[in-house]
Amino acid sequence: MSKQADTAAGSTPLVARLLAHYCQRNGLRLEIDAGIGHAGYIEAPNGRRSWFKGTHFDLNSLGAAEIARDKAYAAHFLKQAGFHVPRGILVSAPAMINAIRRRNPARAEKMTSPAQALSFAEEVGLPVFIKPNDGREGVDVVKVSSPYQLETGLARLFRHHDHLLVQEAVLGRDIRIVVLEGKVLCAIERRPAEVGGDGVRTVEALLARMPGQTRADFRLLAELAEQGLTLESVPQTGQSVRLLPAANLSSGGTGSIVTDALSGAFKEIAVSAGKVLGLTYFGVDMLAPDPSDPAGGYTILEVNAAPGLNQLHRLGAEQADVAEAAYEQVFDALARRLAC
Repeated sequence: MSKQADTAAGSTPLVARLLAHYCQRNGLRLEIDAGIGHAGYIEAPNGRRSWFKGTHFDLNSLGAAEIARDKAYAAHFLKQAGFHVPRGILVSAPAMINAIRRRNPARAEKMTSPAQALSFAEEVGLPVFIKPNDGREGVDVVKVSSPYQLETGLARLFRHHDHLLVQEAVLGRDIRIVVLEGKVLCAIERRPAEVGGDGVRTVEALLARMPGQTRADFRLLAELAEQGLTLESVPQTGQSVRLLPAANLSSGGTGSIVTDALSGAFKEIAVSAGKVLGLTYFGVDMLAPDPSDPAGGYTILEVNAAPGLNQLHRLGAEQADVAEAAYEQVFDALARRLAC
């Protein structure tokens, strides 16, 4: 089923809502799925169509998008091209290794086991991060500070993922740089979900204002423990309590626009990183001690071939304006391709 995009704004995803207005203004037709408004296509008068699903648009080639989705491959090719990336190791689930061994013993011997991950962690030093190799929005990203936590963290995540990336921890401010056709659309500094102490309420009480998914996140207790806290602790007035290890907006993090303050050198690095991977529209997640000063260095954590701006849009008027302006330029790029 499909429908013309005239659904009420309150029940329609941001991309579909903005696309509807864009198509109405520019003589294009929008068809979206009737249930959610999550996928569909825009059609030009010449009959050409451009498909989308969520924030995946017809701007990147399939191969380039798949390489970006695979964090280990993307890091490999970026490092090969001279970019700074964290040291990491791709670890496969024992069940996956055993399954491969039955079909291709030679390949199985080259796969990395959890035991080798422990050796890697000893080499680079703890803490390290564990993340799904094809994960999104910071889901199941775990910071571990001991061999025991690494072992149990791998075992837990292998229940849901066949391949995990173990990476060294890198310090710096978390910046996402969104690029389209060689131009930086915006840069966002992201901060992990946190609450501020008032000297009266417990951490559990302070959590009441956080999204349910943050309160229920299995990583919460470990993150508190690293700070010497529990749910019953009463943080001092002004004390910031970090709740999760990743700075993703979708997990309760916050973000501010830093496009103008970002060093031109870092913008060029982001543009070049996407070009190396063959991408047209993408987001580069970078850590830098000082986003305005390239002398402090940088590390590229990953490159996202479908950067979503929905969570940014919800953070405030300035963020919403930036997100809408960025999507407008994305839609312009799609329209130009349809006209060719």
